[in-house]
Amino acid sequence: MTSDLAFSPMTGLGLRRVVNAAGNMTYLGSSTLSPAVTESMAAMAASPVDMQELKAALGARIGEMTGSGGGFICSSAAAGIMIAVAACLCGADPGLVEALPSAPARRRVLIQRGHAVNFGAPILQMIRLTGAEAVEIGAVNATLPFQLQHALDPETAAFVYVVSHHTAQSGMLPLETVVALCHERDVPVIVDAAAEMDLRGYVAAGADLVIYSGHKAIGGPTSGLICGRADLIAACMLQEKGLARAMKAGKETMGGLYQALRDYAPADAMAAERQAALVAELERALTGVPGCETLLLHDATRPIARVALRVRPEAPFTAHELVRRLEEGNPSIRVRGHRADEGIIQFDPRQLAPGEPDLIGARVYAEVARLSNGSRSS
Repeated sequence: MTSDLAFSPMTGLGLRRVVNAAGNMTYLGSSTLSPAVTESMAAMAASPVDMQELKAALGARIGEMTGSGGGFICSSAAAGIMIAVAACLCGADPGLVEALPSAPARRRVLIQRGHAVNFGAPILQMIRLTGAEAVEIGAVNATLPFQLQHALDPETAAFVYVVSHHTAQSGMLPLETVVALCHERDVPVIVDAAAEMDLRGYVAAGADLVIYSGHKAIGGPTSGLICGRADLIAACMLQEKGLARAMKAGKETMGGLYQALRDYAPADAMAAERQAALVAELERALTGVPGCETLLLHDATRPIARVALRVRPEAPFTAHELVRRLEEGNPSIRVRGHRADEGIIQFDPRQLAPGEPDLIGARVYAEVARLSNGSRSS
């Protein structure tokens, strides 16, 4: 039986081509992998390896790269949240590891109410899957220091701090305040920085464990990365004798993520120039769309610029209709449509290939013409 070396998901499975103007989104497979990353994965796949030695070696290297006590690779950032919480519940006790989700007495995990987001699943559910009690503090638009101080009791096992554009962006306690108050009570702080670009800043600010998505800003295969205090990283590894067994990463994933980490440079001048050039191409391609105005928007927590179309109220179509038309075509053009209720459609440059800004512009003009001529779909 021979394999089809020419197999492609697009042809072999009949999938449409996707133009990703939404960014490093999980539902679109996040990052496209570089040749160096895929070659590293293939090389690792072709060789047997002692997995414990591999994990120990990678943990040490990740510690060096992140300025932390070590690192641990798992299946996703969502898994990383569960593993990090479980590590804080159990520490180095294998009996507690096997007992989860029957959590020990010290089982309360705090989170600011404005950070209780849904990233595709509720973060509170990720916490509760360990058996922990997720305790929201403050209000959606404000958390005050005394509220955290009041919530920190002997049953508090950890605090989860979320860094994301999805969270409330004002009124929340800053990380430095959370770290100071929690450490006064010997409570570890877990930072969920899944899509963030800074691999050293949160550890430097005092976070005990920091979780990243390996397949978003880092540009690796689907995976989760935890870095932080050496004792808590050891506790994360111990979780593979329990809940984390279902969340383990394979050697190929580990090899690919390590290569992506070696190549990772969020402040790289060439990457910044490439993004700026794609933004300029998008602006040129989208300027003058009938019924719309072009905007330049910036991400709330990361140095990412995006081009946006604001559909004017008097336009004969809505932002939602335009988003749907772009998605339904072939190629399927995916955009950031979470502000469509406001009439805003955003185009992210990070995963675009050369020539795709012009393709996007042509499709937008064509779909706007169809919608304006009365060919709206119900």
